[in-house]
Amino acid sequence: MTDELDRDDADTDVFETAGVGQTKETDNRWVELPPASMLTVEDADELLRWREASIIAIVGERNGGKTTLVVELYERFLRGPFAGTLFSHSLSVLGFERKSFQSRAESGAEKPDTPRTSTQDGLRFFHLAVSDEHLRRTDLLISERAGETYREVRDRPAGARDIVEVCKARTVVFILDGERVANPRQRAEAIASIRHLARAFTESNAISSHCEIQAVTTKWDLLRTDASAPAQKALDEFEKYFIATYSSRYAKVSVFRVAARDPEGVVEVGFGLAPLLRSWLEPVPQAAVTALPIPLLADEFDRLLARRLG
Repeated sequence: MTDELDRDDADTDVFETAGVGQTKETDNRWVELPPASMLTVEDADELLRWREASIIAIVGERNGGKTTLVVELYERFLRGPFAGTLFSHSLSVLGFERKSFQSRAESGAEKPDTPRTSTQDGLRFFHLAVSDEHLRRTDLLISERAGETYREVRDRPAGARDIVEVCKARTVVFILDGERVANPRQRAEAIASIRHLARAFTESNAISSHCEIQAVTTKWDLLRTDASAPAQKALDEFEKYFIATYSSRYAKVSVFRVAARDPEGVVEVGFGLAPLLRSWLEPVPQAAVTALPIPLLADEFDRLLARRLG
């Protein structure tokens, strides 16, 4: 009798016994949400099978401001409409947030910063969809890759065609580090690096002739001082060279000067980003198609083919 009472008074785990003898039911209302981090190449392919999107390839060496430029575009939309557009959607919100956290006051940092992109991350994409005043939506896939990879292409142009984001891009953006241009000792090397990088992709035919290419100088706030006249002159000469060299090769060539962040307050935050974003949303002019001459129809087989095509 005592043993039976002890068994009755024993602790019972209701969570273990609640499901005993019951059939497990599946609730079809639950769906798996996307991770919302940076998109892999496979993720980008899946998006392109679902929606039309323009690929923007951001090309440049390390510490040039590539990631900061893209993240600040996202930050502008957190404040409301930007560049005449409205934020519509993003599959990489968590990726944007992770990259932008160190630029915010809650990070506790003395100055805004952006974490560097590692070569181990490989190729990733930011996804940003915006709508115009008529609610026409445009999707952008903006590439994110470590600058060391592009430096290797500059030194070994044979690998240029392996950079898939450039080969598939609607726009290729060559980033020129304004901080290095402002430094007299680094200026020539910085400009020469972008020249060689653009030449490597061009001579390897990695960039489509229907593509738009851009030279974007970052950290423009560092080139607005009284002592920056020689740097501005060198930049003017480079931009003229860039336009003259590639205008006949690609559908559109343009240059921009931006300052995504300016802790010193020399220029407004996000300076130059609005026209840059609008350029990514505009349709690229299509190259004129030259009609091929019809060969001389010499025999009956040629005439038969002409009748069938007609």
